[in-house]
Amino acid sequence: MDKNLNNLFVISSPSGGGKSSLIEALLSEPNAQNLSLSISFTTRLKRSTEKDGKNYYFIDRKEFEKKINNNDFLEYAEVFNNFYGTERQKTEKILKSKDLLLELDWQGAFNIKEKFIETKNIFLIPPSFGDLKKRLKNRGTESNESIEMRLSAAKEEISKHSSYDYLVLNDNFEFALEDLKKIVLNKVSVEDFESRVTDKLLNKLLD
Repeated sequence: MDKNLNNLFVISSPSGGGKSSLIEALLSEPNAQNLSLSISFTTRLKRSTEKDGKNYYFIDRKEFEKKINNNDFLEYAEVFNNFYGTERQKTEKILKSKDLLLELDWQGAFNIKEKFIETKNIFLIPPSFGDLKKRLKNRGTESNESIEMRLSAAKEEISKHSSYDYLVLNDNFEFALEDLKKIVLNKVSVEDFESRVTDKLLNKLLD
């Protein structure tokens, strides 16, 4: 990627980690005019609360594979038997004029970092697995089997925390939003960011 681009931020969290709501609130901040959200492509089914072109570009697997073969993606990964990908051309076009936010899983975050080393990767840490389970149940779209699968995957995702630049605790919406504003809008450095995520919490989640 061209190094003369604007800032690129990636936000990850376990499934049910609350990143979509926080990102929506962040983008609505008065001083977020220079921030844009990249819309990923996915092969998963659209939920009733989602809109094509706003939450994701929903396409079938055949079309997604065609894009892979055409080298259209900056990164892509398969998550829970569905593909997700970030389109190269759209991403680079936005970065020429604005800061860009990507909502990706850990695989996508690491792939982007390899291609654009200046990327700032942010991971949302849940206060407990009970909190994650409650969020997943409240969606009303997941079977019990799916919830357990996602909770199991969450531990592996959290184990990647040391590879992220910033850890944000999502125990309280307003506190987590303030942390994201410091990182994305105020550009606080990694060294100056005071994370509320403790070693005790990480050890408890990974035990």
